Amino acid sequence: MKGHFSLMHQREPVERVLANPDTPDPVRRQLALAEDVLGFAERDLALPAEGVYRGYVHLDRGAVVWNVMAAPRFSFQPKTWCFLFVGCLSYRGYFQEAAAREQADKLAAQGWDTYVGGAIAYSTLGWFDDPLTTPMIDRSGPALVELLIHELVHRRLYIADHTRFNESLATMVAREGTLRYLAHHDLAVDLDRWRRRDRARDAFLDLVGNTRDKLATLYAGDLPPEAMGEQKAALIEALRQAFRARAEAVPGLEAYAGFFEGTLNNARLNGVHDYYGRVGDFQKILLSCGGQWPCFWRRVEALADDLD
Repeated sequence: MKGHFSLMHQREPVERVLANPDTPDPVRRQLALAEDVLGFAERDLALPAEGVYRGYVHLDRGAVVWNVMAAPRFSFQPKTWCFLFVGCLSYRGYFQEAAAREQADKLAAQGWDTYVGGAIAYSTLGWFDDPLTTPMIDRSGPALVELLIHELVHRRLYIADHTRFNESLATMVAREGTLRYLAHHDLAVDLDRWRRRDRARDAFLDLVGNTRDKLATLYAGDLPPEAMGEQKAALIEALRQAFRARAEAVPGLEAYAGFFEGTLNNARLNGVHDYYGRVGDFQKILLSCGGQWPCFWRRVEALADDLD
């Protein structure tokens, strides 16, 4: 909490930053866009935006927090950390990268698959008026729209101990909400490029999902650890090779090259699955509601009640 309170102490009202003649134009444009998106999200998507993201904190770093994820060597059952109010999460955030990597190293020494990833935003689920930060606005206009909607979803609905439900819901609503925002607002958007990005993301998820399924089947078997480890390594290498082959055919897929060149293990694959594993379920609910958000939220909240 010390890191969060430090951010809260540094925040400056957005209206004051916008009124400051020394504010760089790119910052001014993104802050003004954020204000407009908040109004859209509250009015059109039924998301709680009152009071939140009305402050701004300038940060000289590319991430706000660094999340540690861990999973056993031969299982996708994630290690969880439990906290007051939010319940148990499949990751733990640190405001200092060194502290996150120190924790990951300790877990790796105990035999866990680990991964440390920088996050450009996080939500306090309505407990505090979260501020905008430099890593949040230092991105394209559409990406900022998607990020803000994602974080606001957590304020609307969050189920303790169900990371995959929460993150997949936020991902789906943010994706659909961004498309609707772009359709009615004058942003300089290359729609063809946006569609290519979506196709590339779907190809990426297909590659990762197929390998995750194969690994899950492997882990359910009874091979001795040494043989299972060899097959695990072979499947991960096959994933890298499949990506290189697919990237030649799918425009935009090369943007994911860093994922395949970096750490690839159960913890890393879990991170992808948490954010996308149930997106299809929520898309079907929205479709069954004819794209109407009041109906969607009623059905999702009923679904959430069954999880408690």
